[in-house]
Amino acid sequence: MQLHQRAIVVDAHHDIAIDVLHRRRLGERGSLSGVWGPQLRAGGVKVQILPTFVESIYLPERGLRCILTQIDAVGSDLEEDDRLVQLAATAAEIDSVIANGKIAAVLAVEGCDGLGGDPALLRILYRLGVRMVSLTWNRRNEFADGLGEGEAANGLSQAGRIAVREMGEWGVLCDVSHLAEAGFWDVAKFCRGPFVASHSNARAVCDHPRNLSDDQLRAIAESGGVIGLNFYGAFIDPHSPTLARLADHAAHIADTVGVAHVGVGTDFLEDWLLEAAKASVTEALVDPAMFDLWMPDCCRSEHLPRFSAALLARGFTEDDVEKVLGGNFMRTLRLPARAS
Repeated sequence: MQLHQRAIVVDAHHDIAIDVLHRRRLGERGSLSGVWGPQLRAGGVKVQILPTFVESIYLPERGLRCILTQIDAVGSDLEEDDRLVQLAATAAEIDSVIANGKIAAVLAVEGCDGLGGDPALLRILYRLGVRMVSLTWNRRNEFADGLGEGEAANGLSQAGRIAVREMGEWGVLCDVSHLAEAGFWDVAKFCRGPFVASHSNARAVCDHPRNLSDDQLRAIAESGGVIGLNFYGAFIDPHSPTLARLADHAAHIADTVGVAHVGVGTDFLEDWLLEAAKASVTEALVDPAMFDLWMPDCCRSEHLPRFSAALLARGFTEDDVEKVLGGNFMRTLRLPARAS
């Protein structure tokens, strides 16, 4: 616990922004500091990446509106109550927030659906504070194809290549966690700086399409990027998802490309978020029970110190654990950012 609390814990993926918007629509205010802040603090989280996400029912016409509405909900929520959580868009701002004893919230976009393949809209999102972007979720859009397209998936479109190049120029991290493999290799080719997988595991340990091959791990590492370990059970071990098995993923990545490229991207779905995820797949004829496969002893932010214990038990040094918990992702968040 002492090690965990002194570390700068960076969670690269947690869908809290959607929950904040949901609560605000119900009339609740200040939930980031009032509801989520104590949970994140109990888990030692000092930097929380907040991705926006657009459900299929809103596409294509309302995709951009959904992204902007979630960004506005986060910003408005913190304008009203920033006692525990505060927005940050630069490394200096992150450092300042942490130094003041608060949790730094960094905006991200998971899937550019609804942007019409227009890189100019991504530049607008950058000006609003977005610092991590995944071109796709599992779907196809005008920038690229997601993993859900299967064998029909192609690589990046011309708009996608422009977007990746501009992300490097603007200091925005390109996230490949949901990108189809052809698009992944296009990112590896065209990205001008580090790129990351915010919430993916090792395919050699668990053979799931959302996990990364050893060659993909090497490509991310060669760019200077980081792989954020995903805490969802099906990506850890569909038969026995445990902290020990998640530590196996961490060890495999560290053995393959070095501990400097291992991070955390929990992808937790607690309470209403879990129910919302189940509801979102009912029309897609997917069994909602798929979302119930979590590690019972580590399925919420406040459980994260148990992950540190699992890494220590697996043989990671204290210095290595601090790198995995957040030191490595902090390195990528220190990308030079263009003045907005």
